[in-house]
Amino acid sequence: MRRCGLLALAALCLCASRAQAQQAYAAVLLEYLTGDADAAVGKLRGLGRDEILAGVDAFNTTRSKVVLPGAAALHTEAALRVRQESADGLFNIQVATAIVEFGEPGHLKSNTPLSIQPAYATPVTPEFRNLFYCAVINVLLAGGRLQMASGYLSHAIALSPANTEIQLLAGVGQEMRTSQRITGLSAGARRDALREAERHYRAVLAGQPGRLEARLRLGRVVQQRNELGEARTLLQPLAAAADDRIAYLGQLFLGGVEDGLQHPDLALAAYDAAAARVPLAQAARLAASELRHRRGDRRAAADAVPAAAGDANTYDPWWTYIFGEYWRNDLLLDALRKMRRT
Repeated sequence: MRRCGLLALAALCLCASRAQAQQAYAAVLLEYLTGDADAAVGKLRGLGRDEILAGVDAFNTTRSKVVLPGAAALHTEAALRVRQESADGLFNIQVATAIVEFGEPGHLKSNTPLSIQPAYATPVTPEFRNLFYCAVINVLLAGGRLQMASGYLSHAIALSPANTEIQLLAGVGQEMRTSQRITGLSAGARRDALREAERHYRAVLAGQPGRLEARLRLGRVVQQRNELGEARTLLQPLAAAADDRIAYLGQLFLGGVEDGLQHPDLALAAYDAAAARVPLAQAARLAASELRHRRGDRRAAADAVPAAAGDANTYDPWWTYIFGEYWRNDLLLDALRKMRRT
């Protein structure tokens, strides 16, 4: 009898503890939906995994139909607003992914070991789902987490094959695979990745002809595939872009194209134009210096080195090009927050 009494008491304590955990989680989610969203994101990071799992488990029986977008956005922000990878961040993105995957076709490979099966809550909308995948993939690519991003990319493309934002991210992922800074692909695998990146970028431009980021990246990929004539056609108009980053990279890549076509004067003009758009960057100045050295103008080549390698230089768009549109991370997370009540 005493043993049965202890077991019953333990069960009551467990139920009480679980109820408290659910209440703690619900309070954070309510604050995110109706109060200080930033404070709620911080509080969620302070909850234990047992509290979070108890709260998420309550989605299976909740009577609220629209609770899932807010919960998914909350966990996504908690995982991705912080710029370092951590076990808690991974756990929160797994929770968010489980929420978003509810209602998706069952044959798709999941990106999380967790799952929910709400009886009353409705799945997130397709618009929310696409935005979630774009935000997660963009942050993962910006952080160089290519392997994890690849799983989300495959999933997102299977769901929304015509979505140009996802197509652009897929192209960035393939292009990232070709970089020796990220992976060590064989020559054959690198060619395959470049072809895939090209396919995705062409799909973006077919739907959005004015998307300069896609045009820039397609020009770069075509250049690497040694289709220099088309690369020149793609890159030349970017010199007039209002965005200094786009113009700088377009001219930098165009310099390489003209050099490959044995047009040193045009290559030098492109490098100098790039340096004029971002004066404190290094890559264009060094490329121009190397070209001048090859042409025998060693004094001018040497004079360019201190300007490129000195203390005064600063951010160069080339160093971060391979990591995609990293500056959109917060913009996408902000957009996801705005959809938290839909």
